[in-house]
Amino acid sequence: MDTSTEIHPALPRTVADPDLVRAVLADPAHTVPAPGSGAPPGTMAWLRQNVARLSSGPDHARRRDLAVGLLGPLDPGVLRTGARKTASTIIAAAEHRPFDAMALVARRVPSLVLARALGAGDPDQVAAQLPAVAGAYLPGSPGNADADGCVARLTGLLPAGPGEQVAARIGLLIQAYAATAGLIGNAVAAGIRENHPVPAAELVAQVLRTEPPVRFTQRVTPSGETIALDLTTAGDDPAGHLAFGYGQHACPGSAYAIALAEGAAEPLLARCRWTGAEISYPEPPALRAPQRLELVER
Repeated sequence: MDTSTEIHPALPRTVADPDLVRAVLADPAHTVPAPGSGAPPGTMAWLRQNVARLSSGPDHARRRDLAVGLLGPLDPGVLRTGARKTASTIIAAAEHRPFDAMALVARRVPSLVLARALGAGDPDQVAAQLPAVAGAYLPGSPGNADADGCVARLTGLLPAGPGEQVAARIGLLIQAYAATAGLIGNAVAAGIRENHPVPAAELVAQVLRTEPPVRFTQRVTPSGETIALDLTTAGDDPAGHLAFGYGQHACPGSAYAIALAEGAAEPLLARCRWTGAEISYPEPPALRAPQRLELVER
């Protein structure tokens, strides 16, 4: 059903009503902001122009299928175990000294585990490229002189294939670096404030409803206006939270992100305590995640 004529007149610049957000996300007449075309392969602009997240229509469907195909052979249980083991190794290496759980675990472990699962021969080198790429990923992000070089290196570090397939791998890794890291950080920050132990899986489910890391997404209306869709207001809505989006653009990797987040958060919650250092957050509408989360092994 074409809902564009029904919902467009009611749209403010920021849409917060969960039902209206779902209606917009389900409406193919509301498209993602176009990232342009024709960029040289291996550049940041090329990456934006070849991933499903920043595509609409047939391009989006084809590129989403590529991402789903890459994720399909992976086992969330194996990813959870890999994240748990890798995080535990990092905690042990700190030798009871305070460490930044965001830098060493939340922003690193999912990237390492997923890169290995996606066939990277050197997951550490893959992970090293992601901060610059993630920082320049979305249209309108601040320029980053290193991003083009990092994208080029990623295309060489990941398995070879058609351009859109390579872009799909990089796009999945960016999500693991940024959004999944936010999910880990928010869950652990919530857990350390509790007066009793709370299982990692319960905390991850809780913050998906109450403090999702991805706060907004954008759409272009049929009249050409760019609007923001608030993904934080669904909460305990019976229709479900919007942390992974909705409709044809819903995140295809939600089960894998949850598994990675639970696995990385488990040893942080079970083995570490908060040092009491301030937990700061970036200004909205940025990704909602601690900038630094200082823990120490008990």
